[in-house]
Amino acid sequence: MPLTRRRLLAAAGAASAFAVSERAVRAASTAVGGAIAGMRPQAQGTSADRCALCGSADHAMLDARCPRSRPTPPVA
Repeated sequence: MPLTRRRLLAAAGAASAFAVSERAVRAASTAVGGAIAGMRPQAQGTSADRCALCGSADHAMLDARCPRSRPTPPVA
């Protein structure tokens, strides 16, 4: 397949079109990421302050009082 001027110009055009589209995709993904971060609610505590299972502030995650914790089997 010999290299002709048409093929060379087509390859150069395809490469520049790819570069432009890649920049557009990168800019769009940055904008979407910023929008998602803006919609996400702010943190209301740390793992030391709240239960990670139910979100309650009156107990920790490994506390047996958590309504979403699994019951531990009795030790025999």
